[in-house]
Amino acid sequence: MQSPSGQDVERTSAPYDPDVESSASSKRLKRNALLNKIRWRHDGIHPGSQFAWKILRSMLRLSWYTQFRTREQSGYETVEEDRGLVALAWHTAGLIDPMAIVQSSKKRYIMVGRHDLMTRPILGRWARAIGSQPVLRQREIDEGTTDAEFAKHINERSLLTVAHTIAGGNGCVIMPEGTSQVEPRMMPLRSGPMRIALNAAAAAQSSGNKLPSIRPVGLHFRTAWEFRTDCYVEYGDEIQISDLVDESVVSSLMDGKWAEPSRDNVNELRNRIKNTLDIMTPDADNWEEFHSWSVISHIEKSSLNQPHKKWKDEVHGIRSVRDRIRSGDLPSEIMDPAARIEKEIRLKNLDPRSIDCFGIKKGNIATPIKGILGFLMMISMLPLSIMTLPQAILAWWLGNNSDEGLDARSTFHMMAVTFSPLVIWPFFTIPIGIWLSTCYFPDYVFILTPVIALLLMPLMHLANILFLLGYDAVCDVVDLFNRRQLRNSKSAKSILEDISSILVLLK
Repeated sequence: MQSPSGQDVERTSAPYDPDVESSASSKRLKRNALLNKIRWRHDGIHPGSQFAWKILRSMLRLSWYTQFRTREQSGYETVEEDRGLVALAWHTAGLIDPMAIVQSSKKRYIMVGRHDLMTRPILGRWARAIGSQPVLRQREIDEGTTDAEFAKHINERSLLTVAHTIAGGNGCVIMPEGTSQVEPRMMPLRSGPMRIALNAAAAAQSSGNKLPSIRPVGLHFRTAWEFRTDCYVEYGDEIQISDLVDESVVSSLMDGKWAEPSRDNVNELRNRIKNTLDIMTPDADNWEEFHSWSVISHIEKSSLNQPHKKWKDEVHGIRSVRDRIRSGDLPSEIMDPAARIEKEIRLKNLDPRSIDCFGIKKGNIATPIKGILGFLMMISMLPLSIMTLPQAILAWWLGNNSDEGLDARSTFHMMAVTFSPLVIWPFFTIPIGIWLSTCYFPDYVFILTPVIALLLMPLMHLANILFLLGYDAVCDVVDLFNRRQLRNSKSAKSILEDISSILVLLK
C-alpha cells in the first residue's frame, strides 16, 4: 500500500536535472551593483523604503485582479501580526508566486531572489527599493558566473539581513525548491531557506522577540501559465521550530555575525517542511494524473448533490481523492476510466468542470446571454482598454519567446500590468490631459494636465476590469460550444460508461 501524499519524502521528490541550462539573464553578474546598490541592514529594521513598498503593493494589486479570474485565500487569519512570518511555498509560476502571497496577506515582506532580479533595469530598481536581497546559487559558482568567495560574501550579507528583518516582525516569501518549474510535484528542497528560517528564529531570540511563524503555503492555480486562471492561496498550520534553535547561533547573531545552523537541524526542518508542503501541492506524477483525480472529484461531489462551486472546493476535493487512492480507501482501478474521460475533454479544450455524475454538462441557458452582454461590454470599453494593447502585445511576445521557461510566461503578464501606470499609461494620459486642459481650461494647462492624467489612471483600470469580465463571459460561451460538440460526438457514449464505472467504484 502506498503512503499518503507527503509522508514519503523520497517518493515525492522530483528529480533535479543539473543539465538544465541556466537562463541568459542569470549568467550576467553585475558585481558592482550587488556590492554597492543593494539596501541592507542588520538591526532588525526593514531595509526597504516604506513608500516604495506601498506603491509597489498598489501596483501589484492591478495584476492581482487582472491576472486571475477568481482569487481565494484561507488560513492567514491564524497568523499573528506581531510575529515575523516565513511563508514557504512551492515554485510554479515565477514572480506570480510571491505576488499571490503578498496580495493575500497584510505583512510587509522582504524578498530573496536570484541575483539578476536585483540588477535588471526596471525590475531591479523596484526590487532594490523595497529591500529585496540577492543570492548567488551553487549553479552560478559551478558555471563560472561567480567565484565561491564573492558568493559567500553576498549570500551571508543577504541572509543576515533577511534573518534580522524577519525577527523584527516582517514577513519573507521563500521558495525552498530554489527554481520555478512546471511539473505538478515539488523538486528537492535547498538548504538555504531552512538556514534563513532557523537564523530568523535565533535572531528573534537574541533580541527578545517572539519566534517567527514558519508556514507552508499552498499556491493553487488552475493553470499557472494561463491568463485569467483561478488562484487559491492556502496558509497551512505553523511548523514548530523552537526545539531547533541553536544557542551558539543566537550568540553569534547577537554579535552581528552570520553563523551556520547545524546540519542536523537544517535537515530536520527540511523534512518537516517537505512533509507539510508536499500535501499542499498537486503532488502528481503528471498533469494528466492530477486532472484525472479532478474528474473523479467532480463526479463524486455531483452524485452527493454537493457540486464544486469554487476553485478552493475543487482543490480540497482533488486532494481527498488523491490521498484516498494512495491510502487504499479508493481502488486504484478508478483511475483508468477517469484517465479516459480526462483525455477526451482535454482534446476539446475543456477541463473537469465540464463533467458531473450525469455526463457532460449542458450549461446554463443564461450563458449565451451573458456572452452577448460580455462582448458588448468589451466593445464599449475598447476606447480606454486599447491603451493597454502595447504592453499586452509585448508581454505576450516576451512570455512566448523567453528562455526562462513556460512557468515564467505569466510573470511577463504580471510585469506588463504592474508597471503600466508608470511606463505605458502616461504616454496616453498626459496627451489627453493636455488636450482637455487646452480645450476647456487654457489658463491652467500646466496645473490641470498632471491632475487629469492621474485621474484617468483608475478609470483605465476600471475599463480593463470591465473588458476582462466581458472576455470571461465570451470564454464561457466558447466552453459551452465545446461541451455541446463533445455531447454530440462519438465519445459521449464511452464517457457516460466510464462515469458509471467510476460511480460503482466510489461506493
